[in-house]
Amino acid sequence: MGLFNATAFLKGAAQEGLNMFNKAEAIGEEGIENLKAAREEVNEEIKTMKDTYNKAIQIGDNVGGGAFAKYLFNTQDISYLAGLANETQETRTDELSTLKKNFESLSEEEKAKFSDGDFSETVKADYDREVEALKVNGGLVNTNNLGVATANTLGGKVQQMVDRQFEPRRQAIIDTVGGGQLKESSPISGGFESIPTATTGVIDFSTGGGGDMEVARLKATILTRFEDYLESNRFKAPGTTLFTNAEAKSEFGNVVGIDYNRTYQEGDYAGMTGREIIDSKLEDMVEELENLDTPIYATKDAIMMDILKQNFINKNFGDVFNYTGLLDSTVAFEPEDEWFF
Repeated sequence: MGLFNATAFLKGAAQEGLNMFNKAEAIGEEGIENLKAAREEVNEEIKTMKDTYNKAIQIGDNVGGGAFAKYLFNTQDISYLAGLANETQETRTDELSTLKKNFESLSEEEKAKFSDGDFSETVKADYDREVEALKVNGGLVNTNNLGVATANTLGGKVQQMVDRQFEPRRQAIIDTVGGGQLKESSPISGGFESIPTATTGVIDFSTGGGGDMEVARLKATILTRFEDYLESNRFKAPGTTLFTNAEAKSEFGNVVGIDYNRTYQEGDYAGMTGREIIDSKLEDMVEELENLDTPIYATKDAIMMDILKQNFINKNFGDVFNYTGLLDSTVAFEPEDEWFF
């Protein structure tokens, strides 16, 4: 008959207990190695995310900080703002112009929501939250994966005991992961004002655009092209406003609908040439302008210059600008007159 061998039983129990500890330690060591690998992955993700946030902060600085920057970070995705930093100057300006227009269309009450605090404070809070989320999603958290039933077994209790011994090492690894400091915000003075406002519709050439530097530059370019147009066609002597040749008056006649070379046979101007009608109409216009409630004093040459400018701008740049000039202040050249037909 078999007899109970206490010594053998105790040795077996001791061996089983040792095996439990060895298994628990092996699991703990494996967990440490997995945690190290997770740390490297999370650190790389944080590095990329930090670069994204820093680029976005630079955009916030470029637009002058303040309420507009806060508006951008509250309404746009961080990756979109960071992406603007990698765009061409033209594309970035176009995008920011549209966003500025949207911001300026807000009511004062809506704008006020973005007036308190510095935008960088909001960015830092968002960044810290994302870093913590990355640590959790990347597995850098201390969690007890043992179920209640398992934890109440001998093996489970051994595992918990050994886990406590690994806790300082795990925490030391987790503590080495952090977002670090984002770049310090330094908003550019006048950044917001330098952004041209996207426009819809046509801009009045004389009064539109306000302090928009982009519109001002475009106006200057158009005026330079107008001067080139006049001089290249010999419509005026360089550096003067005097139209002294038939070509200039013929061009002017084309603009106002009078054939410079024609002799008219009907109407109030029967027997007169187009040149004579132009001179007569210009004299009428000089008188009309002087008799306005707010008188305008202009010579015939200045009137011709202004009407040619109006035609040049509205014909070539009418999708952007509308030039309202002296022609709109009088009826001298309105086409309903009989001479026009």
